[in-house]
Amino acid sequence: MPKKLNLAVVGTNFIVPKFIEAAERSGFFRLHAILSRKLQSGHDFRSSNNYENSVVIYDQLDQMLRDDSVQVVYLASPNALHFNQATACIRAGKTVVVEKPMASNSRELKALIELAADKNVFLMDGMKTLFCPNFQALVANLPRVGRIWQCNATFSKVSSRYADYLLGKNPNTFNPALSNGSVMDLGIYCLYPFVQLLGSPQAVHACADFLDSGVDAAGTVLLKYPDFHVNITHSKVCSTANSSEIQGEEGTLVIGNISTFTGLKFIDKSGRETDISVHQDTNDMLYLAQHLGESIAAGLKQSPVNSHELSTKVMRILDEVRAQTGLRFPADEM
Repeated sequence: MPKKLNLAVVGTNFIVPKFIEAAERSGFFRLHAILSRKLQSGHDFRSSNNYENSVVIYDQLDQMLRDDSVQVVYLASPNALHFNQATACIRAGKTVVVEKPMASNSRELKALIELAADKNVFLMDGMKTLFCPNFQALVANLPRVGRIWQCNATFSKVSSRYADYLLGKNPNTFNPALSNGSVMDLGIYCLYPFVQLLGSPQAVHACADFLDSGVDAAGTVLLKYPDFHVNITHSKVCSTANSSEIQGEEGTLVIGNISTFTGLKFIDKSGRETDISVHQDTNDMLYLAQHLGESIAAGLKQSPVNSHELSTKVMRILDEVRAQTGLRFPADEM
């Protein structure tokens, strides 16, 4: 195992402790710094999670990036901040992992990828599911379905911030100024595995229903391939069991939850069910962290799994979905 890399995290939302735990358990990283908008909230976050007092707290990104000890930066800030923050990190020569989506649109993503190549810096989006053992099991069992005719993918979950929104507040998750909304935050979990498995569709058809704030509350995306289609539904204001399916002439693969890949079964054409799921750690970000560490150790500048090409394909679909549904962000006007 190589010497551990010093990790800095930007943001203190619920996903950050999961990533820190995964990163440290992977054996590749140690937590070195936390960036929060307010110093006190950063100190509170450090204390509540029992991190070492030696972990440095910053409230200014440029100050943190001047810290020569910082080697890897994990960005878990609102979507609209990703582009400027990632740009600064790349220019500072830091390895960068950005929570999905990596940018607000394809223009921003292209600029980040080009800058990372120019500066010879590793850049990766933080889509975790493609590294999960059950996604690998899905890939291995895909031939069992025979000819694919249709796929259904869904991720619908009532946001923890929806109650605040209904009370008239303006939480980040429902604020278009931060490039948020249902398709960007939840629908993307459906897009990544299917684009990875099947490639780019020949056509995209989308519709959405909006909140008064200007973001999509729920929507449907149809990916049309030459001989089959993928139907995606997503929502931040209602919930489902979130099971997804790949349906073929010989059987169906059922994914328990598209955002975590917990649970996988095969149902043959006679209706017989077989559990084909494999063991996954309760912290499913562990596999992302392990892959990140291995990629850096190998001297790579992008992930062979969460590749720049894959991120670009998904972002182009998101752009098309937003164009068809009328979902606009301030970042689109720049």
